[in-house]
Amino acid sequence: MPRVETVDSELERKIDLRKLTKIYGGDRPVAAVSDINLQLAEGRFAAILGPSGCGKSTLLNLVAGFESASHGSVTVFGKPVVAPGPERAVVFQEANLFPWLNVFDNVTFSARLKGAPRQHYQPLAEELLAAVGLTGFERHMPDQLSGGMRQRVGIARALLMRPEVLLMDEPFGALDAQTRLQMQQLLLDVWEKYRKTVMFITHDIDEAIFLADVVYVMSARPGRITTELQVPLPRPRTMSVVTSGTFNQLRVEIFESIGQHRQ
Repeated sequence: MPRVETVDSELERKIDLRKLTKIYGGDRPVAAVSDINLQLAEGRFAAILGPSGCGKSTLLNLVAGFESASHGSVTVFGKPVVAPGPERAVVFQEANLFPWLNVFDNVTFSARLKGAPRQHYQPLAEELLAAVGLTGFERHMPDQLSGGMRQRVGIARALLMRPEVLLMDEPFGALDAQTRLQMQQLLLDVWEKYRKTVMFITHDIDEAIFLADVVYVMSARPGRITTELQVPLPRPRTMSVVTSGTFNQLRVEIFESIGQHRQ
């Protein structure tokens, strides 16, 4: 019988950061993150939490391929990261929609740029717009949308690329409190449907616990992973979990961890 090649889920199907360090040069070099070790299995939702300026966004940029490591390595599903790639989609704090394109054209921009026939991307685009609650808004322009709706477009646009990994850099940070809660629940609903591997950057403890399977807490600059906490809350989740004893205990543990590692 011919030998069948298989992927070792423990070794290959994960995001793997080893001794990852990023130093910005100049006359006075500054270490943004230092000696980061992190392994995230396929399909898991990780929140990266820490104080402002601790290097959370730098860490995400290294995984995205927007920046190169000074030392150490970044591997995503067995492949070293040397540049951005379509298997790693990024959602930023601002949706950055093209103001001259309507919702549908913003979501499908990458597919159309590649010259894909409409019949190849239209069914998925319609499915994703329904998943983020924007059916009926396909022809609306960005200036006709609320901040939360624009972020929904950004999420749908990222998922249309069929990425293996979704990288999210404080995507709800600019939203008001009520809209932010709504978007957190929507993101969980979308994640339950598509089960992408997610790295979610936040400085909000409650947001991290509510969304994630695992929370990584970073120290002040240079950012290091000081704590890894598994989140044993059952899925699917609703806002009712925030009143549970488990949620409150995790909140205390994370708060104490952040306090112990402030500069």
